Amino acid sequence: MNITGMSEQWVASRIKQKGDNKCIP
Repeated sequence: MNITGMSEQWVASRIKQKGDNKCIP
């Protein structure tokens, strides 16, 4: 896994946790 892959996973995790009840379609 490269930095981009890790970053993408991390960001996705954060968005899922943070924006689950926000404006995520």
